[in-house]
This record gives sequence, C-alpha cells and structure tokens, in this order.
Amino acid sequence: MEVQSNSRKPHVAIFPCVGVGHFVPIAQFAKRLCLNHGFSATVITSKWMQPDKQVTYAHYLASSGLDIHFTELPDVDFHDEHDQHMKIETRISKYMEKAAPHVGDILHSLLSSSLPISAFVTDFFCSATFDVAAKLSIPTYLFFTSGARMLSLLLSFPKLALEQDVSFKDEEEYPINVPGVPLFSARDLPEPIKDRSDQAFHCFVHHCSRLPEAAGILINTFEDLEKEALEALEEGKVLSSSRVPSIYSIGPVISESHETHECLEWLDRQPPSTVVYVSFGSGGFLSREQNAEVAHGLETSGRRFLWVVRGENKFLTFNPNQDTNLSELLPNGFLSRTRDRGLVVPNWAPQVAILSHPSIGGFLSHSGWNSTLESISNGVPMICWPLFAEQKFNRIMLVNHDKVAIDVKMERDVFVPRAEVERVVRALMEGEEGIKARENVRVVKEKAKLALMEGGSSYKSMAMAAACFAQK
Repeated sequence: MEVQSNSRKPHVAIFPCVGVGHFVPIAQFAKRLCLNHGFSATVITSKWMQPDKQVTYAHYLASSGLDIHFTELPDVDFHDEHDQHMKIETRISKYMEKAAPHVGDILHSLLSSSLPISAFVTDFFCSATFDVAAKLSIPTYLFFTSGARMLSLLLSFPKLALEQDVSFKDEEEYPINVPGVPLFSARDLPEPIKDRSDQAFHCFVHHCSRLPEAAGILINTFEDLEKEALEALEEGKVLSSSRVPSIYSIGPVISESHETHECLEWLDRQPPSTVVYVSFGSGGFLSREQNAEVAHGLETSGRRFLWVVRGENKFLTFNPNQDTNLSELLPNGFLSRTRDRGLVVPNWAPQVAILSHPSIGGFLSHSGWNSTLESISNGVPMICWPLFAEQKFNRIMLVNHDKVAIDVKMERDVFVPRAEVERVVRALMEGEEGIKARENVRVVKEKAKLALMEGGSSYKSMAMAAACFAQK
C-alpha cells in the first residue's frame, strides 16, 4: 500500500499496559499499522516498571523510519507498587486509574495538534482510560494480548462470578463452560480470578465488565488456531450481538529479531533440531530449589539445551533490570559438566531469533501467549510448564485441544522434580508425544503464515480495523 503524505495520514494513539509482554506486541501492531496501512502512530509509555529491553525496543521502532512516535507519561503519584501482599494485577489496575487523567491530557493535546488522532487503542488493564477517551469523543479499541478463547472466558467472567458464590480455588473440579471454548475445570482458570476474597478478583470483574464498551477488540490470534472461539464471539454466543464489539483477529503479532547475542553463535555450532530451549518469560523465575531440579533433569536427559535463568523477582516486575548470579542459582559443577552440550544465559536472550534457529527442536515454556505464538510461528513444539496468570488455561488448550505441546506433571503448586524434567525433555525430543506435537505444530505454522499473507484471514481483518480507525 502506498504511504500517504503526512498531511493526509490517519493518526492513532496507543497506550499499552506495563510489562514487555504487553508492550512489544502492541508496539509491533503500531509498526504494522504504519508500514502496511499508511498510518501515523503515537505510543504513550510509562516509566513505571519499564525494563531496559522495552526502552531498547522503543528506540528501535522510533528509528525505523516509520511515522511512529513515543511520548512518556509524567510521574504518577502512586504509592502501592511495593505492597508485597497485593497481586501484580491489582497494582497495575490501581496504577492505571492514577495514570488515566495524564493519558487524557496527552490525548487532548494530540487532538489539538496538526495531525489529530482518529482512534485510541489501549490494553485490558487500562479500562480507566475508556472514560477520558469518551469525554474527548475518541473511538476506543482494545488490543487484547491473549487469544480468542481467553477473551471469551473474560467476557463471560462477570456472569460466572455471579453464578458461583464460592471461590473457584475451593472448587477445583467445578466445570467452566464458555461458548467457543472446550470444557475445562476451575483449577485451570487464570490465577487472579480464583480467589474472590482478593482484590485482583474484583479488578478482573471490573475490567471484564467494561470490555463491551470498546468500539472493537483486536485479538492477537488467527482464525485457524481459534476458529470456534472467534465464531462464538462474532455470532453473539458469548455476549448478545447487541453488546459484543467488533472482533478483529490480526495475529500472530510477534516481536522481530533485531538484536544479536553470543548464544546465537553457539546455536550455529549445534546440529539441526537438537537443542531444547528453556525459558519462563519476561516475568517468570524459579526458586533456587527448582532451578537445581531443572539443572539435574537437563543434565541426566543427555539432550542439548539453551537455558535462560533469572534470579528471584520478588515483586514480579516483568523482566527487572537486575544482574543474575548463576553460581548462586545452579548446582555446583553443573556448568562445567554440561559445557559441551548446554549453554546457560543469565536474565535475557533474543527469543524470536532463538526459536527461528534451525538447531532448536523444542521449547520448555511457561505457556505465556506471546511465547506460544512465537513458538507456533516457528514450528517449534512445546513443553508446558505454567507459572501464573492465564498460563494454566493456555496449557490445557495447547496440550489437549491444539496438540502442539506436551504437559509437565507437577508435584505441588508448580514444583517439578528432576526425574519429571528428564522425562518430559526426552518425551519431547525423542518420544512419540514429541513426534506428534512436532507434526501438528508444523501444520499450524503454515496456517499462521497464510493468515498474514495478502488475502489471508488476519491480513483482511487488520485492513478492516485500519479502515475503521481512519473513519473519524
């Protein structure tokens, strides 16, 4: 598509939630909007919980030559960020309430600029900004960083919460029936909505109740991955057709590989499809005891591995800017004993570049949605080891329904013993389960590729969204 002259470009303001897992896909969406549809975009960012990698990615996009600009919120008067008893979802919700007036000020200034905005795109935890955009008569759209099945669940959640007066954590076998979603039990609900005595539960009820106010919802998924859920959403089976916003499946929207790292040179020396990549996401970390079990399991499996290890993250601040001391987190002698077939990287590694490398044969993952889409897009089968948020829900869908992953069995909470680590790594890399998951994920990879091509389902859905953005 020919890029329009600057005076005629439609302009969109975008406000992502905090956390790399929210920022990167929505920023990548902004890039696609500008590159393929001739838009200008202003991305509003926050200094709160902003890691170095997010800053680096913003600089990368700002220097891309596209009409993407970044503006930062002023300091927000917020005093709850280090409350150890408050779940991260509650802290984020409280912060966004405080930040909303500042977002309104920026939107007002953009409206008065030489290139006024025609639409506002924001995130799930930012429902407080719906009000400031409405006062300015700006159409508000939601960029949903999870999949269509999760959106169906969250749209249904206020009703589920009314029907059940006992915490879901106390009724683990309670069946959850959501249109377009395979039946599952309460034990696999997202962690923040299991305990109705916690503030996070009520934050979710609030945010979920406000979702229908959006003019449209852009979902980071594609039709062939979640067809039943998308049909249920679009046909008014989740909410009545008079209440459901327009639905746009525009994924997979994943980050690009633009950084180099020494681990990629190490991967170049490994045979094809022989390395297990182990990482638990931008906010995931394991205890010292669990790290030791993973280390022993990887060692006794005999398989090649690339493992990203993070230190303890007390406040779950999404890839904190911190050093990770491997000698304190791993068993004595582990690094020397496995140096011929393994590499341990502290804190961070370029995941997209790793998953696209031909030596990678499997991914031991926390089952976060971004990591899931990155793995699927590169045809890499997964081991699902969920830690928090919606990751147990994702695991059930990936293992039982999509069949692109295998499950790790946990002893208590999310603890996994070394023998199970060894078993599941062997199963993925050389067992029948792994063979089937690999075959299935390669089929889904091709469907994801077709969805993004001109004429594909996600390509057309993105074009429809862009046309709506430009209408004001």
